[in-house]
Amino acid sequence: MKTFSLSSRMLLGRFLTRSGDQAWDFAVPLVLLQLLPGELRIAALYYLLIRIATVFFLPNLTKKIDHVDRLRAAQIGIFLQLIGVAIGFASVLAIALTSNHNFQSPEFISIFIFLVISGVISQLGSTFMDISIANDLVPSSFEGESLSKFNSRLRQVDLFTEVASPVAAGALLLLTSLHLPVLGFCLIALWNVVSFFPEYSILKSIFNERPDLKNKPIRIDSVSQKGIFSQIKNGWSSFFREPVALVVLAYALLWFSVLSPHGVLLTAYLKDGWNLPELTIGVFRGLGAVFGLLATVLFPIVVKKLSINRASFLFLTFQAVTLIFAYVLFLSADSFGQIGFLALILLSRIGLYGFSLGEMQIRQTGILPGVRGEVNGFANALTALATIGLFAAGVALPSTEQFKYLVLSSVGFVIIALVVYGLWYRRQVSSN
Repeated sequence: MKTFSLSSRMLLGRFLTRSGDQAWDFAVPLVLLQLLPGELRIAALYYLLIRIATVFFLPNLTKKIDHVDRLRAAQIGIFLQLIGVAIGFASVLAIALTSNHNFQSPEFISIFIFLVISGVISQLGSTFMDISIANDLVPSSFEGESLSKFNSRLRQVDLFTEVASPVAAGALLLLTSLHLPVLGFCLIALWNVVSFFPEYSILKSIFNERPDLKNKPIRIDSVSQKGIFSQIKNGWSSFFREPVALVVLAYALLWFSVLSPHGVLLTAYLKDGWNLPELTIGVFRGLGAVFGLLATVLFPIVVKKLSINRASFLFLTFQAVTLIFAYVLFLSADSFGQIGFLALILLSRIGLYGFSLGEMQIRQTGILPGVRGEVNGFANALTALATIGLFAAGVALPSTEQFKYLVLSSVGFVIIALVVYGLWYRRQVSSN
């Protein structure tokens, strides 16, 4: 393993983590719909409960990152993912083998509860790993221009797995047998379990070669006698006192948007409202990843010419401007407007992904090492809250005729994000 550079091993570990996560997230709702035809509410409730639990539990869990060395943090994250996949696999297999699919029966409710628990554990483990590596190990390993370049390559890996893993998982889901209709899902579960071992081996080789990365100042707190709700309240108050809080808030606001090529709500509208063929929608989703990839190429170049703060402001401004024009074309309701609307959404991905890379680096360098786990945990909980708000809005405005209000609110939240980040950026310029 030492024949590979430090950055190559980190990227390989990221690939193993993301490919398994993307395949699992893609497969679970599809296999539920395969076993329970027409029951979209089951998949929707599954993801809603996971998001709510993430907001509640994640900040307290990720505090653990600040209290252990980095190898121990990786062990915890991988263990949580492994347990989550195991319980999830057992739950789906139980649904497949039971003949009682009455949603009000104690048997089915029990299985569904275990399925949700598995989803929560998997999500917590995945986010725990993401924070411990991308937001703690990476900024401790690289700095300056090297950090910008590595972050871009990290995001390129994410985009590749975002496209390739669902395709591979979809192909596996086609595999079935008379005695085991979820054979493909079993193989996806095995894929996840097997990937955890080389992932851990890679991280261990990095820490063996660079013990300075394994060890870090361990945060030691006095034992709190406060209840969990008081701890969460105090944690949010501490988070918003962080110097980078406004940057994180601006990024979280961008999650309250239906204007994403791979978004569930936009995909549903393009099919139901505009009657676009599946092939067109699939090409649109694929191009979304391509334009995101373009942003990762442009990001290091722009940062080299400008500061990270100014480059982030430029990318976010570009996203806001393109989406404002996209909304205008959306209202025209003709074929030219539809093409222009979709094209501008694709262009806006350059701004979104460019800003997300900038926000990541500002977080990496702006949060003290001793609180990276806790602060990033609250940052991820904030994006989960925005996602919950988005789906709640989708429930409140369910018809295709009302989708225009979701588009307008999405543009509005991007503009608000630009204003919030602009306030932070102005403070930075004034203080320098």
